[in-house]
Formats: sequence, C-alpha cells, structure tokens
Amino acid sequence: MKVQKGSIFKPETNYYKIAGIILVIAFIQFFIAVTIAETQFPGYSTAENTLSDLAGTIVPVEPAATIFNVSITLIGILALSAVFLILKSGGCRLFSTCLTLMAVGTIGVGIFPGYTGEIHVLFAMMTFIFGSFAALFSYRLGLNIPMVVISMLVGLNGLLIIISLFIWGDGTLNPLIATLGVGGTERVLAYPIILYMVALGGYLTSRGEDWVRLRFRG
Repeated sequence: MKVQKGSIFKPETNYYKIAGIILVIAFIQFFIAVTIAETQFPGYSTAENTLSDLAGTIVPVEPAATIFNVSITLIGILALSAVFLILKSGGCRLFSTCLTLMAVGTIGVGIFPGYTGEIHVLFAMMTFIFGSFAALFSYRLGLNIPMVVISMLVGLNGLLIIISLFIWGDGTLNPLIATLGVGGTERVLAYPIILYMVALGGYLTSRGEDWVRLRFRG
C-alpha cells in the first residue's frame, strides 16, 4: 500500500508558478512598505520600536499607520490566494495549513493594531509561530537540498527566538533584547521568514512543474 508523504503533482492543474509569483509580490511589497513607513514615523528606532509600533499608537502616526496596516493585511490576502493554488495543484496540506494560519495572523495584525492589546499580541504570535512552521514544513513541497537546509535554518531561528520570549520574556532579561533591543530582536525573527518566502516564491516560479516529485513509501 502506498502512502503519500509529500506533494502530489497534478499536471492538469498546475498553478505553482502563479502561487510563486503571488508569494514574491506579497512579501516584497511588505518589506518595501515597512521601509517607507519607517521614514514617515518621526523618531522611529529599529532597535527600540517593533514593526507593529508603526500602527500601534493610540493616535496613529500617518501615513505610516495606514501603509503598515494595508500592507500586512495584503500579505494575508495574497498568501491565502497562494495556498488555494498550491492545494489545487496537489501541494502539501501541512505546509498549506501553516501558511494559512500565518496569513490569518497577518490579517489580524492589520485589523487590530498594537494599541488593541492582547488580541494584537495573539495575532502577532500566531504570525511568527506559524510563519516559522511554514518555513520548516516547506520541504514537503519537494525542494532541493540547499532550499531544505535554508528552510530548516529559518524555521528553527524563528522558533528559538519565540522560545526565548517565553523563557526570559520581552524585557532586558532576555539576552537577545538586551543586545538588539525589542525591535531588533523582532526583525531577526521576522525578516528571515519574509525573505525566505520571497525565495520560496521564486523557487516555485522558476521551477514550475519540473520540481514537484511523487514521494511514496511502500
């Protein structure tokens, strides 16, 4: 009896290239939007301010807040579209589930800015946790060895930083925050995931139907 371990390629419904393009657009636009928003927020510090601070003040600093909220919500919408296309083409459900939950988290962050309190923190942690797992489990899409290694490094980096927050908290008792600041620590967590998703999108776009493999155990 054969049991599916990874992705099943359906050549009659191959939407991987489109999904890859969507992922590239989703995460590049966010990186650019954050850079622009930071320039529109007086006194903003990448060491002391988190990404969510761009839209997290009770009286929003405009246009930074709108740029950030629209962009991070757009990540979620586009990522959900990519998930739909990946699943329609026979892609791994485990990876797709993690990317879906990450997308829901980013939409939640955009709808509930930092000043909304615990609900914002919940969606932010959801984004980081499942973004890390999405990177880890992307190997099940049939990636080549170098991409698998990168996916593992990115996923583990994110999970280790999250674990450090649970152990030492988000204050100066956390050695990462003491060294990099809360904003720097968040970027070391978030940016590798963002950049990896761009790389993954490019991988799917460039390899197309040639990269998907049937993997079975007998």
